[in-house]
Amino acid sequence: MSGKVFGTDDEPGCAHKDRRRRQDGHAEWDIQRDPVTCRTVVALLEEDVPLPVATDLRYDSTEPYSIVMAFNAGTDLVIEWELGRELLASGRRRLSGFGDIQIWPTEIRGHELVYMSFRSGWETFVVAASAVVIDEFLERTFEVVSLGGERSFLGIESFVSQVSDEA
Repeated sequence: MSGKVFGTDDEPGCAHKDRRRRQDGHAEWDIQRDPVTCRTVVALLEEDVPLPVATDLRYDSTEPYSIVMAFNAGTDLVIEWELGRELLASGRRRLSGFGDIQIWPTEIRGHELVYMSFRSGWETFVVAASAVVIDEFLERTFEVVSLGGERSFLGIESFVSQVSDEA
């Protein structure tokens, strides 16, 4: 895999409420209190040569258990996959998931990567993402909603409390 796939020339960008920016060589981070977004490049692992694909990672506290990955291969078609935030975090440490999505860590030539396999019907595609970008993205989502604290962002307790008071 060439170093350019995860290089700084991928025109990265992320959205941040207070407009603080931090660049780490893999992506530019900019975070809002509720949504966290990051644009980076992943490598679509097909045949002999990895294909760089612009990818947006999105998280919003209104859907605290999931993240969205939107893949744009330079066409009008953007492919979006919704997956569990906990699955992505678990996949950073070991093979995780079964069925349609599997995630696992690996290292190639001293670079930590995260492989993600997506299956729809008979078709499967695998991408490799920078572990640095995935770790930073997850860290930012945990700043918005801590792992295990998702339930409090669903408003269930408030709803149950209101229903109980009315009864």
